[in-house]
Amino acid sequence: MIVQKKIPQIDRYYKKYNIKAIIRDIMFEIIQESFGEFKKIKIINNRTNEFISIIPKFGANLNQIILRKNMTTYSIISGSKNYKEMIKNKWFKSAKLIPFPNRINNGKYSWDNKSYQLQINSIKQNQSIHGLLYNKEFEISKTKISENMASVEFEHYYNKEEAGFPFCFKTLIKHALIDNKGYKCTTTIKNMDTKRIPIGDGWHPYLKTNEKINNILLKIPSTKMIQTDEKMIPTGHTKLFQKFLNLSKIREEKLDIGFALEKKEGIAITELYDPQRDLRIVLWQETGKRKYNYLQIFTHPSRMSIAIEPMTCNIDAFNNKEGLITLKSDESFKACYGIRLK
Repeated sequence: MIVQKKIPQIDRYYKKYNIKAIIRDIMFEIIQESFGEFKKIKIINNRTNEFISIIPKFGANLNQIILRKNMTTYSIISGSKNYKEMIKNKWFKSAKLIPFPNRINNGKYSWDNKSYQLQINSIKQNQSIHGLLYNKEFEISKTKISENMASVEFEHYYNKEEAGFPFCFKTLIKHALIDNKGYKCTTTIKNMDTKRIPIGDGWHPYLKTNEKINNILLKIPSTKMIQTDEKMIPTGHTKLFQKFLNLSKIREEKLDIGFALEKKEGIAITELYDPQRDLRIVLWQETGKRKYNYLQIFTHPSRMSIAIEPMTCNIDAFNNKEGLITLKSDESFKACYGIRLK
C-alpha cells in the first residue's frame, strides 16, 4: 500500500535522489532507498531526526538505529556498512535468531522421537548457529503511522526448507520507532504445521557509542552465568557472576557468556554507559512465560562494540530444552524487546 501526503520540498528531494515514499505524515515517514543490490526501509521521525533502517531481503535485518538525547543524535548499533559486508555476514550483525538462537551442538537434536541434522555453519566447532532466517527474504505485510510512532511489519513463511527442520511456520517482525521512547521490536511466530514444533527466538545486535568498550560501563540484570564446555555448550550448571551487577567498566574483559534471567513477568534491563558522552544505552526485554528469559554478552574483537543478545532459550535448547518453546499446530508466540537512550 502506497500512501503519501504531499510535502513539496520533500517530494522534490525524493525525486532527485530516487527515493520512494511508502507512507508519510508530517511527524513520521517510511521510505525506501537502495542498499547495493538490496533495498532498505527507513522509518524516520522528522521532529527529532531519529531513524531506523531495515533490510527486508536479508532477514528483515535492523541495520541502523539513530536515536536522540539532549538534541544530539547517536548511531548506537554497528551494522553492515554496505551490501558486500552484509552478504559476508561474518559477525551476524543484528541477525534475528529464529527458530533457535546461538548454537546447536553438532547440529543434531531429537524431536518427538525422531533425529534431525541441521546444516553446519560453524565449521571449526561443528555446530549450527543462529537459526535459519537470518539471511532469508521477508516481505512488508503492514505499515502504520500514528501520532507518536511509526512501524513496519515484515513477514516470512518458512516451508520445510531445510531437512534438519522440516516444519512450517510464519514469522512476523514488527520494527517500530516511538517518539521519546526509542526502538521496539515485536516478534510473532505461528506454527503453520500439522504437528507441534520447537521454537526459540533471539536478536544479535552490536551496541556502540564510538568509544572503545574498554572505557564503557556495563550493567547486566543477572548474576546467574551459564557454565559451558570447550565448545561453548552449556554443562547444565550456573555460576555466580557479580562483576557487572552494578555499572562497571568493561576494561580488557573478553566476554562470550550467557545468563539465565528471572522468569517472572516483567522487563529486564541491560545498560551501557559512556561517561565521556554521558550517554546511556538501555536494552530492555520482556521476561516471563514464553518471553526473553536469557541473555548473551559478546565483546567484539575490535573492542568498538558489544553484542547484547536477548534470547527466549538457552544455548543448545533443542537438546537441553532450557527455555525451549513448544508450539502446537496453529499456536503462536509473541514477545518484545527494544532500545532507548537515557
